[in-house]
Amino acid sequence: MECETVNQRVRITFLGTGNAFAPGRLWSSFLIDGRVLVEAAPSALPALRRLGADLAAIDTVFLSHFHADHTFGWPFLLLEYLIFTRRTADLWVVGPPGVATRLDEMVRVGAYPLHSRERGGFDLRFVEADEEAEGQEAGPVRFRARRVEHAPELDCYGFVIEWRGRAIGYSGDTRLCDGLRALAAAADVLILECNQRHGPSSIHMTLDDVRALRAEFPALPFILTHLGDDVDADGLPDVRLAQDFETIEL
Repeated sequence: MECETVNQRVRITFLGTGNAFAPGRLWSSFLIDGRVLVEAAPSALPALRRLGADLAAIDTVFLSHFHADHTFGWPFLLLEYLIFTRRTADLWVVGPPGVATRLDEMVRVGAYPLHSRERGGFDLRFVEADEEAEGQEAGPVRFRARRVEHAPELDCYGFVIEWRGRAIGYSGDTRLCDGLRALAAAADVLILECNQRHGPSSIHMTLDDVRALRAEFPALPFILTHLGDDVDADGLPDVRLAQDFETIEL
């Protein structure tokens, strides 16, 4: 499997880095080596087009939870595949339990056509996140899921995505919690939400929380995304703020 190849550079391209209010930024989403899309944000498809990304090359989509800023780009992405970017390879979608039903409901509400192999020429293959599993697979990707604490009404997850010998941690939306610590402990790099500078917050990371996690994992590089307009990384070692359309090589 390609994700097991070691000693290759990995390119993380940020399609957007803003929080739900998108303060001067697009909504948070990123692409791993042009193959793995993390979060189907509302602005993901136009951002992919602006970058000239090969949409047919995307194998796998990860969704951390069902809030609109993380998923409302799904109907547009699916419509793109049904009409313009024709694909033959299956598309794998990882998300919380019930992901297939949730996404179908979203498409129905948008009055767009539901997917079928006859219409699109490919299958959708859904994988529900299971934190009890030692490891899961979605197409070419191995990953581990951990439940994190964000919205009490939703199942929310972060992931460690194994790709080309690297373990890429992604927090999803979360406060500082044991699930996030488990992700950090298993990762080579952590893409971490930081919704606001000042706290306290019961549902998101603040800069104070980032400092606390930095103290627990002093050797782990952090890349901050899902940013509020007051967030900076001044004085935090090995912590950088991602920018819209920035590519970071690991």
